[in-house]
Amino acid sequence: MRGAKAAAVALAMAASGCSERGGDPRDTDWALLGNGPSMQHHADLKQIDKASVSRLGLAWAVEMPTAYGLVGNPLIEDGVVYQGGPGGRIFANDLKTGKLLWQFAATYPEDAAERQSFGVFWARQFNRGMALYRDKAIIATGDCRLVAVDRKSGVQRWAAQSCDPGLDYGIAGAPRVGGGLVFIGNSNQELGTQRGFVDAFDAETGKRRWRFYTVPGDPKTETDPFYRKIAETWGTGWYGKTHGAGAPWDALTYDEKLGQLIIGTGALGPGEPSARAADAGDELFTNSVVAVDAKTGKYRWHAKQVPHDGWNYEAAVGLMVADVPVGGTPRHVVVSVPKQGFAYVYDAASGKFLAGTQYVDVAWAKGLDADGRPIFNPEAQYWNRPGQDTLVLPGGMGAHGWEALAFDPRTSVLYVPTMILPVSRTADGAYDWLYGDRPDAKVKPSGQVVAIDLAAGRVKWRTTTSRLPVNGGLLHTAGGLVFQGLADGRLLAFDAATGAVVWGRQTGGAIRAAPSSVMLDGEQYIVVATGNGAASASASLVSRYASTPQARTPPRLLAFKLGGSAAYPPLAKADPVPTPPGPRQSPTLAKQGETLFAAYQCEYCHGTDGGASVGGGIPNLNRTRVDLAAFKGVVQGGDRRSGGMPQFRDMPDAHAAALYAYVLDAAWDAHEGKAGRSVSLRPR
Repeated sequence: MRGAKAAAVALAMAASGCSERGGDPRDTDWALLGNGPSMQHHADLKQIDKASVSRLGLAWAVEMPTAYGLVGNPLIEDGVVYQGGPGGRIFANDLKTGKLLWQFAATYPEDAAERQSFGVFWARQFNRGMALYRDKAIIATGDCRLVAVDRKSGVQRWAAQSCDPGLDYGIAGAPRVGGGLVFIGNSNQELGTQRGFVDAFDAETGKRRWRFYTVPGDPKTETDPFYRKIAETWGTGWYGKTHGAGAPWDALTYDEKLGQLIIGTGALGPGEPSARAADAGDELFTNSVVAVDAKTGKYRWHAKQVPHDGWNYEAAVGLMVADVPVGGTPRHVVVSVPKQGFAYVYDAASGKFLAGTQYVDVAWAKGLDADGRPIFNPEAQYWNRPGQDTLVLPGGMGAHGWEALAFDPRTSVLYVPTMILPVSRTADGAYDWLYGDRPDAKVKPSGQVVAIDLAAGRVKWRTTTSRLPVNGGLLHTAGGLVFQGLADGRLLAFDAATGAVVWGRQTGGAIRAAPSSVMLDGEQYIVVATGNGAASASASLVSRYASTPQARTPPRLLAFKLGGSAAYPPLAKADPVPTPPGPRQSPTLAKQGETLFAAYQCEYCHGTDGGASVGGGIPNLNRTRVDLAAFKGVVQGGDRRSGGMPQFRDMPDAHAAALYAYVLDAAWDAHEGKAGRSVSLRPR
């Protein structure tokens, strides 16, 4: 009994509130991200509970045929585990044994490297998951396409073009499905050169059904009265400063009850206050939750969260639909947990603000008003503090990112994987991402799980898990447990009522994915991906906070069950950084190169600490073996375009020499065991 029958059984059990031991069905699936269109990451299974979890062990572990540690929530249907990877790859493994059944790799046009934008080069290196729809598995390729393949054989069924790969777009997010449609957004890397949008395609054929733009278009050519009205919130002359962004790069949730798609949007791009009109209003629909009719894409309502955002506090993460008692009255709600430290509850039909809960310390706001709008703290607005350092809290990564929330539908408790990762906006306008490592730091980095009672509007418990803040998504089960994988490789189970850790094991690899849980032949499985996490941009961008060197292992898929007795995979052996291929260069030249490393956006792929990326298709520049001539051949000459490295044709030779000097200098620091450097890019 699998597929539709298993889903019907699971729904019936949820409706009945069945909680007796032994009441689990024999087989279930996890066919959608979050185990359903509502994205609650809840499994109504309790074979593994607080009493039995001590017997939880590894059933099997297999290495995956990819260099990228996968970070998407594993999907499971009919005893097969499906995972997506960068570059439009799909892997299908047998749930009982871990055996690889088939794999798919999207093909790219021969001239793709010549035509694609920086956004595509970036997005082809990352992937946050995929979708299943009936007999199809669907994934984004990075270069603005969706590809559907046969779920049994891995043979391509259709392909559809969404954004334009020649412009500053890319797709690294997972598509969502609902009502016979598949929905996908895009990223503009907060460049502000393109307007964001969501496309809906027929899930059977790949034909586009509608498009909803998240920001207005060029005032000179925009004819739609709706967007002309929205443009009034952007102020005078706004299009001369930015073309919008507002990218819907991750958060999409299908509200099956009301037939609507809930969209979380990104920030204004670029996000500095100087990049907006002096008389700007809410700049819709940036930093907003937006509801549209799922069949037509027609606007229904929106809720603005951070007007005049200068911190990149996006709402493009953390969306869920749930039924929650608010003020003692049952309500169908949208739950939003964006980057900025507050959890919001909105009425799903109207978008009315119902409640907000601050769950971490914040510097930018003093709270929310009665309408859910922030009460700004003027001392935290760096543009009011010229020449002074300003603590940015939450930092640019936010208090919560795209990592999965979890929810207990019986108690209305929301579980949030939380990042405490402060940064400092320095007096010269740079961002010190590694501020938390400084001896004088007022706030130190950490990872937490926070439980929020949505009915009461308060934090119920908080558990600090690690000094590393960038960890995995969550899974809640009816067995009274919350599971999370950590950057250091541990998989933990928490008592959902108290936050106490009741079980934990070292899995042998860093975890960013949310675990999934299903029943197969009467046994409950917990399934999770581990490895170097390289399918996520932040794995390299803030590598020291997203993994340990020992946890940057080959990508693996692991399955756990009661009585599992397989041997756990080993952690990695940290190899010393080899002697760089040349001597240190002029300190002045290396310092110039450090600035250029940010200006050319090198950190977005190669990461901090001079390019110490953690794996995947992106080389660790601390271990570079090339001389200046070869370096210029790659950066200016495009020698590795086919492998995903952008070509900077117009880069002056002096810039290339300075970049090389910085890379060599950072490599020498790593070789000598010196602490890594700060970075100066804008939070994203």
